[in-house]
Amino acid sequence: MITGDTIAAISSSAGPAARMIVRLSGPTARSIVAELAAVGLPRPTAMRANLRFRGWTLPAWLYVFNAPRSYTGEDLVEVHLPGNPLLARLFLQELIRAGARQADPGEFTARAYFNGRMNLTEAEGVAATISAHGEDELRAARRLMSGELTRQLARPIDELAEVLALVEVSIDFSEEDVSFLTPEEIRRRVDTVGDALRQLVRDSTRFESLSHEIEFVLVGRPNAGKSTLLNALCGHERAVVSAVAGTTRDVLSAEVALRRGMVRISDAAGLADDSASGAGAMVGSEDETMSASRRQAGTLAPLESASARGVCGDSRSSQMSTIIATRMREQSLRTLERADCVILVRDIADDLPVLQLSRTPDLVVRSKADRAGSMASILPGDDVLLVSAVTGQGMVELRSRLDSLAFGRAGGSSLALNVRHLSAIDEALGALARAAELAGGDQAEMLAFELRAGLDALGGIVGQVSPDDVLTRVFAAFCIGK
Repeated sequence: MITGDTIAAISSSAGPAARMIVRLSGPTARSIVAELAAVGLPRPTAMRANLRFRGWTLPAWLYVFNAPRSYTGEDLVEVHLPGNPLLARLFLQELIRAGARQADPGEFTARAYFNGRMNLTEAEGVAATISAHGEDELRAARRLMSGELTRQLARPIDELAEVLALVEVSIDFSEEDVSFLTPEEIRRRVDTVGDALRQLVRDSTRFESLSHEIEFVLVGRPNAGKSTLLNALCGHERAVVSAVAGTTRDVLSAEVALRRGMVRISDAAGLADDSASGAGAMVGSEDETMSASRRQAGTLAPLESASARGVCGDSRSSQMSTIIATRMREQSLRTLERADCVILVRDIADDLPVLQLSRTPDLVVRSKADRAGSMASILPGDDVLLVSAVTGQGMVELRSRLDSLAFGRAGGSSLALNVRHLSAIDEALGALARAAELAGGDQAEMLAFELRAGLDALGGIVGQVSPDDVLTRVFAAFCIGK
């Protein structure tokens, strides 16, 4: 990244909005905007002005922030324009024509880092805040952006730096009869640092798990009301609904907005116990299940045979139906296994034994509660909920229960660590373990080397000793204008 010049970018979202924000940062930011506004820009200021370019006159608000107390540590100007993305792009082109440069992804925050306005973990907190999809993600990002990780690492870093300094001094005075730290003291202090780092990892959550899109799967027997429930949750007709069992022939999914974030809910094809395969085995074709149940009642010949007679009159159609049924079963099972949470949907009138699944459901929903009749005596429990997607009964509670399953019953207060943080801590712990083994031996230089390696690893987390490739990876994750 080039520093010392003036950069510009659109900082607001790409779509229409009440206003669009264009940012400039650098030594000529004020003069470029002042020329277009034909006014002087005091230090600092917030003022209305008319921007004139390409024969147009645009009303705008100008916000001027002075170095070194701006976001980037440089002179920074924010221009708030009427909320038209085209106007913002044209204005950005005018700024570039006037001498600014299009900012690279993350370059505004990178300049804040290079100019000492924030450290590396705080910069990562900015990126995490931008990409947050729920309350837990946003809370974790804000703690990172506020410097919480830096504060928690400060004591281990100081302790390790002190041990390293004393070891290096002992090397310098090795010919003197002076002892700065005993081997036992070195091991104790190194172990203390290691324990603090391990506790930090145990108490933390992972940004990767927070940013993972939580997936629910609705499972149950054919015609249990799964598709109707999915439609009610997502607010539109995502799945075709029919009174005839077997409507769902594929796994359908939709994003659903809950109170604390977005989740994905999938509707799997109907499942049923397969007595030939034992408990926990399932069949995934709703047509196949309906056919089997009607054969047991003696009212209908196998659906595959009927389909074959009605379509081509030979066994080829039956074979194709079997292949499709197998695929649907396999797909339903895969969806069930990979889902974060399983919701078992049972028709309230279903008096058959509970469907045996390969994993315990997180919640049981008794659907079609508006048709309860004699089954109305069923009472909801901790893991059973009565709902009606038609009347809305229980839907508010269902959304609340889904929100709790996805994001926890209470907002977590733990610090979130990403892969880079965890890798650096692992590297530091490895170096500390080797240092503890070397303490008390005659390899003081190797001991100092391992202590330095551990210190460098921890320093790299907050950017005190961070190589260029680490910085590039961090800021490349940003979007333009941030």
